[in-house]
Amino acid sequence: MEPLYQAGSILMKVNTLQGKKMVESSLQSGDFSLPMSCPSGLLPPADLEILQQKVAAMQRELEDFKNEALKAIHCLEDAFCKMNAALALQEEQTAHVKQRLREEEDRGIVRNKVLTFLLPREKQLREHCRRLEGILLGRSRQGHGLPRKIRGN
Repeated sequence: MEPLYQAGSILMKVNTLQGKKMVESSLQSGDFSLPMSCPSGLLPPADLEILQQKVAAMQRELEDFKNEALKAIHCLEDAFCKMNAALALQEEQTAHVKQRLREEEDRGIVRNKVLTFLLPREKQLREHCRRLEGILLGRSRQGHGLPRKIRGN
């Protein structure tokens, strides 16, 4: 629903998307003078003067409203530009973070592949080291000529 604004005694409906065009085109004419076909003899001069004063006041109110509406539209445009700039910056930062995340995921995949390769190899090397230690300890025990039970202590 479009907001309603009270301008003097006039209730106006303002559509912010078309407001600028409305203010600049429709209100610029603002001609409230009496048509030439209306005979001035219908109204007494005092009433005519009062009516002309009211029309002049209404024209001033319309001009003031026009100026305020244009200021508000410019403020909205400025705010919109700032929000667009902030949004563009956030989109750029988001793209950068996504790129870094993809790179980290790729490195994680490589790490997992390396670990998958190294873990069984590590197990093989440990077993081989144990066998070599066993062989080495077996030779050194045999070299001392002591029984195995005593050598184990």
